[in-house]
Amino acid sequence: MSAPRYVFIVGMARTGTTLLRNVLNRSDEVGMGGESRFLVAPRLLSLHRERGFRDELREVGDLTTDSGARRVVDHIYRIRKDNFWGKIAKGADRDEFLQHLLNSDRSERALLDLALAFHARGKPIRGEKTPAHIEVVPQILEWFPNARIVHMIRDPRATFVSKQHKDGDRPSVLAPLRERAESLYELYASVRTIERWRHVISLHHRYRTQFAGRYHLLRFEDLVTDPRTSINEVCRFIGIEFTEKMLDQTVTNSSFVQGAPVGGFNAKAIERWRGILSPALQRWFRLWCGRSLREFGYRP
Repeated sequence: MSAPRYVFIVGMARTGTTLLRNVLNRSDEVGMGGESRFLVAPRLLSLHRERGFRDELREVGDLTTDSGARRVVDHIYRIRKDNFWGKIAKGADRDEFLQHLLNSDRSERALLDLALAFHARGKPIRGEKTPAHIEVVPQILEWFPNARIVHMIRDPRATFVSKQHKDGDRPSVLAPLRERAESLYELYASVRTIERWRHVISLHHRYRTQFAGRYHLLRFEDLVTDPRTSINEVCRFIGIEFTEKMLDQTVTNSSFVQGAPVGGFNAKAIERWRGILSPALQRWFRLWCGRSLREFGYRP
């Protein structure tokens, strides 16, 4: 049996990573899970330190010992959320999962690979999409040398508006600040987005040279306006056949879609931010992102 191959989708949040994952999962060759958040790194300008799931498991048990490995598996199988790890707890036999882990080299890489294999459902190419893994591409490619990285980018003004709209519908520790000082909160949130965008673009410049042939950049705007061309390019990069069913998509994770899912690729999402973002914030983004906006073909 041939060795598995891998594909990982990374980037900023709200850039279409879920859409691309759904596209690739329409292939008979690719089976990708959602967000494992296994290797998440701390972020700048955040009011709380984000930890990867690996950090959480390290506090539970040492994978190199039988007892520690069992505690880690027990911890995973207590997850009830409908997420990457919760789906494993609901869908994989616990004893079989544990035995595969015990028979491995007991590394964190082996645990992640075992989880990826579950989500692949027997398909030869496995992977996942955690946007924040843009920070740890070197480690991913060290663990999985034959992996392919697809980096999704999107106009930072659009990602900002999408995230603000999404976050407004969920509880947050920052909700009191948002309610009492909307303008101050928006400024803080915009600075975070700008800092994130500039940092991610600097990573792109490094990765495209350091990992040439294993790293591919895809603009969200190109995916939704010319999906056939964009998907063909991604398929060639990964080494799989393009199929027409990849174009059969439904928008299910948009912060602006309410009620029934919307079919197709939503090109209207590209310019929606212009009618929402205040003129002051538009100028603010142009001040700090103007050069990179032009570099990637985004209009002022």
